[in-house]
Amino acid sequence: MSKLIIFMGASGSGKSEIQHSLPIDFMTNCTTRALRDGEIDGYHIKQVSEEEFLKLEIEGFFFETNKYAGNYYGTPKHKIDELINGKPYHCTKDINGMRALKGKLGDKAVSIYIKPPSIDELKRRMLIRGDKEIDIARRIKHLEETDEFENEKFADYVIVNDDLKEAQLEAHKIVIKELLKSISNGE
Repeated sequence: MSKLIIFMGASGSGKSEIQHSLPIDFMTNCTTRALRDGEIDGYHIKQVSEEEFLKLEIEGFFFETNKYAGNYYGTPKHKIDELINGKPYHCTKDINGMRALKGKLGDKAVSIYIKPPSIDELKRRMLIRGDKEIDIARRIKHLEETDEFENEKFADYVIVNDDLKEAQLEAHKIVIKELLKSISNGE
C-alpha cells in the first residue's frame, strides 16, 4: 500500500495551487459543489447532483462521505483500491474527511494543513479566483463558526502559505519523505 497525502485548510489557503505542483496523482472526489473557474469536471472534482450523490452513497460507491459548507463530498472506493495496490495519491478534505480517512487507513494517510498568512489574504485570494462576495462571506463565517484554524493541531504537517513557491517546495519535501518511508517499510 502506498500513501494518501491529505491536504486541509481554509478555502483560499492555496491548497489547490500547491497540490497542482505535486508529481503524484490527485484523487478526484465526487461532490455536489459547483465547478470553480478553471476546474475540469472529472479531474479536479467529479460534479454530481445531490440526488445522484445520495444514490451513489446508498449503493456503497464511497469509501467515506462528508458534508461541508452545504455540499456533499465523497471518496470513491475504487480510488482506495488503487491506493492499496501501491498507487500514491493526494486529495483535499476538511477535518472530518481527514479523520475518517486516517481512521480507516491509519499511517497510510498523512495530513498536511495549509495555513494562510491572514484572513484578509484569504479574502483576497478568493476574490482573485472569482468567488462571489456572498460565497466568500459564507466561507469566512464558516471558518469562524468552526474554528477552522484550530484544525492545524490535528495535522501531521503544517505549511504556512505566505509564499507559493516555498509552500510548494515544502509540500514536495513532505511527499518525498512520506513515499520514501512507505518504500523503506515495504508498503
